[in-house]
Amino acid sequence: MPHTNAEIVRKLSDALWKERDLDAAMDLVHPEADFDWSDSRAPYRGRFRGHGEVTRAFQAMIDAWDEWQPEFEEVIEVDRETVLIVTHVRARGKESGVPVKARGASVWSVRDGQVIGAKLFQSKDEALRALGPADTP
Repeated sequence: MPHTNAEIVRKLSDALWKERDLDAAMDLVHPEADFDWSDSRAPYRGRFRGHGEVTRAFQAMIDAWDEWQPEFEEVIEVDRETVLIVTHVRARGKESGVPVKARGASVWSVRDGQVIGAKLFQSKDEALRALGPADTP
């Protein structure tokens, strides 16, 4: 049975944060994926292209946090390949022990069961503006 885009993104998130299984997460990422985290306020901000860069970015994120609990507050299936996800994250830094709470949104592109792209935004409104009126549900 095919999975929805949101289910694939949730499976990727669970592999990274609940299971801490980088290999399982990367099985869900297309070899030529493009992850744009340039708007992140975290130290691992940037743009990551291809399995090598995405793997290193995910590993850096795993290494930085003792806890990372993303909650999908809202999921909008935009079209056949695109899903917008609004998240609330509770986390705790590995070295500092400092608790962090953050809200944000991301737009994910999924094709044939793999994530081919993702872009991080600071808010749902920013993500909706980036999608444009023709793409907004």
